[in-house]
Order: sequence, then C-alpha cells, then structure tokens
Amino acid sequence: MAREAVLPEVEKDQIKIVDAMIKQELSNMMAIAKIKAKKKKGKKKAKKGKKKKKKGIKLPGAKYIKDKSEYELLVELIQHGIVKKLPPTSLKDFIGEFNYIHSMLDDIKDTPYDPSMALIRQLVTEYIIFPLGSLLVRQRFPEHVRSFLFYGPTGTGKTQVVRAIATETNSVVFDLSPLSIDGQFAESKARTETMVAMVMIAAKEYSPSLIYIDEAEKVMPGKKKKKKGQKKAKKNDMTNPNRIKVALTKWRAKWVTEDTRITIVGCTSEPHEGNKKDFRKFYDKAIYFPFPDYTTRRLMWKTFIT
Repeated sequence: MAREAVLPEVEKDQIKIVDAMIKQELSNMMAIAKIKAKKKKGKKKAKKGKKKKKKGIKLPGAKYIKDKSEYELLVELIQHGIVKKLPPTSLKDFIGEFNYIHSMLDDIKDTPYDPSMALIRQLVTEYIIFPLGSLLVRQRFPEHVRSFLFYGPTGTGKTQVVRAIATETNSVVFDLSPLSIDGQFAESKARTETMVAMVMIAAKEYSPSLIYIDEAEKVMPGKKKKKKGQKKAKKNDMTNPNRIKVALTKWRAKWVTEDTRITIVGCTSEPHEGNKKDFRKFYDKAIYFPFPDYTTRRLMWKTFIT
C-alpha cells in the first residue's frame, strides 16, 4: 500500500528532472548550431570578398585581342582580305555519276578504286554540309569530324566543292591560304598568333563558318633534303606560310568542338610535298578527287552540249 501511494509522486519528480535535462540539451544544441551558422556566413562573406577573376582563353594570340569585340575582329579580317565571299555554286554543278562497275569490283583486300563524283557528293553532303548546316545534326553525328583534306590533281573540282559547301550552308568563309595571308599580320610571331585567334573567335561567333586553306602542303610542308651550298631556312620566317601551323593546330584541338559549327577544309594538288604525319594529325578525313571516269565524262558532254 505504501509503495502504491509513493510511486506516482516519485514518477512525477523523475519526469520533471528528465524534461529539464532534455530542455537543457536542446538549448545547448541550438546554441552550437547558431555558432556554426555564424561561422559559415563568415566564410561565405570571406569567399565573396575574394572573388576570382574569370580566366581568359589560354590559346595562342587570345590575350592580344581580349579587349576587342567579335564584330571588330570580323571587320578587321574583312579589311585584310581574310574573310571572303566566294562565288555561289551548287553542289549539283559538280557533275558526275556513280561508277557501278567499280563498286561491283571493289575488294576489301585489294586497293580500292578511285571514288566516283557521285560518291564524293554523297560524302561531302553527309560529313560536311549536314553537320555544318545544323547544330542538332552536328551534336548527334556519330563521328566528331572537324577538318577535311581534299587532295587530287589540278582541275578536278576541289575548289568548286568548297564554294558549294559555303553556298549550301550559308557559311562565312575565312581564307587562310598562303596567297591570302601573304604579307598579312606578318610583322612578328605574336601578330601571326593574333590573326589565327581573330579567325577562330569570329568563326565561332558568326557560325556556321568555313575555314579554307588552299595549297595546304605549304602550310604543313614536308622535310626536304638540303642541297650543297643551300642556306638554312630561318626558324621564325614570317614570309613562310607555315607560320600559322602551330597556332592553328592548338586552336583546332581545343576550340573546334561538337557545339561549334566550324569546319576546316584544306585543298592540295601536291600532297607528296606536305608532311604526312601533320596531315594525319590535323585532318580527320581525307577525300580523293580523281580525274573524271568514263560515265562522268559522258554525262558532262551530254550536259554541256545540250
């Protein structure tokens, strides 16, 4: 009986003690949380106070034009004759038929036959015109192809196809051919790098853009045997077309991506004069332009006579 009478009072006392302990623990936890919150705010303020400057483009020549707008760069390139408007040409004007006989005789083990004009049109359309003309196609294209080399004898239609690409995609053409850059930005190495940087930045802003390099073997020349009594070539010769090679290679590797509609096309009728290693490293694909075969010649005669 005594136990039953005393037990409720003891329980009440214990409940009060436990409640007091819990309240004290909660107040301690809240005090600690406030201190931590103040510390975090202090750190955030310190971080805000020490804002890092935005990093610029770390590529050759970019630091020399950081204060110029893309429009100013484009105007300057037009004035120097690097941005050009090529004569409008349709890809249909590159006349030629598919060579059905060669396609039947082709063997994987043997050397393949020369591509027909119709096959060249198909490759150019699928690999260059569609990805360059549409950002969606470029992003979803299974192969990331940024640069092409057109090689073959003189008069086989390489330049005509370049004009057709520019016309079909409505691209801005930046001409970095040796003839175009002769005497342009040739005062020093820094000026040459500036020219390449201007071309790349303007090409990205005003995409789709086509960077055209005619006589590509002069930009990436092969090593030649020195003749007796021949003087050594200067390392930093600003009159040499290969002065743009290093800067152009670095920009292509880091600047031309799946999200930038920029395509580089090089043409050469003397690929043996160029450096094969540099060609393979710089150009993702190469398309051979042969002389017209019988079926193409027949179609050309029929088209031009009638």
